Amino acid sequence: MKRLVVILVVFSFFLWERSISQEVFAEDFEVSEITDVFTQWSDVRNSKGIELSEDVPAESAGNKSMAITYVSGSDNGAHLYKKLPQGFKQIHARFYVKFLTRNAPLHHFVRIGGYFPSTSYPQGTAGMRSSGDDFFSTGIESPHVDDWNWGFYSYWKDMHGSGNGKFWGNTFHPQSSLELPLNEWVCVEFMVRLNDPVGSSNGEQAFWINGKKILHIKPGVTKMVREGGRFLESKSGEIFEGFQWRTTTDLEINYFWLNYYMTGGVTGSVDKVLIDDIVISERYIGPL
Repeated sequence: MKRLVVILVVFSFFLWERSISQEVFAEDFEVSEITDVFTQWSDVRNSKGIELSEDVPAESAGNKSMAITYVSGSDNGAHLYKKLPQGFKQIHARFYVKFLTRNAPLHHFVRIGGYFPSTSYPQGTAGMRSSGDDFFSTGIESPHVDDWNWGFYSYWKDMHGSGNGKFWGNTFHPQSSLELPLNEWVCVEFMVRLNDPVGSSNGEQAFWINGKKILHIKPGVTKMVREGGRFLESKSGEIFEGFQWRTTTDLEINYFWLNYYMTGGVTGSVDKVLIDDIVISERYIGPL
């Protein structure tokens, strides 16, 4: 009887913890075959470059992770795209990553965003500026090709153009750069909060590495120095006006895109990354 009570208490705590975290989606890759993972996602690119690995974070309760391999000249890495079950005004995404190589620059990585109407696969918006009612996105990655430091790569209606009629994503860098390490499991979490009301520019974004907040861009608070489409957090900079991610309530956060997108490197060179313990939630998640 006492054992049954303990089990019920533990199970009740588990349900309570899940409810307050407001979890939207989770993926821990604890399956027998990698194809079992694909059924949980809306779109998969280059499935041949994705496999299971037995290398997992020390804190993980499982024994499987996902490995993505990029072969220069043969492919562009791979992706898993998840159309969320509904639209959200705020989303946190937490995942663990381990970079095994650095033979080519990391072109693009993991994104949160929204399309109106929502779609089951990523849209081609590169070089475009949103009108405020069609799309927005932001990605946690290494946004400067000459280094391996964490930052944001973002598309929204007020982004700055390149001067030739194109609007490539603007980049956002913390005042103190933080390197993407090799051969080390890292807990990454980033957040997007939409502007509300839609006529304001009070949207935000932030990211944490191993539970430590590295950059939080808040309207009327964060100071930044701008060089074209590159923003650097700086005490000597100007107050950043914030993000007007959208101009209509129809546009919400409705996708998560795990996109290991690679384009450079010497032909035939190989790069590889491991991913594990993904959680998408409406609230802060934190490390395992």
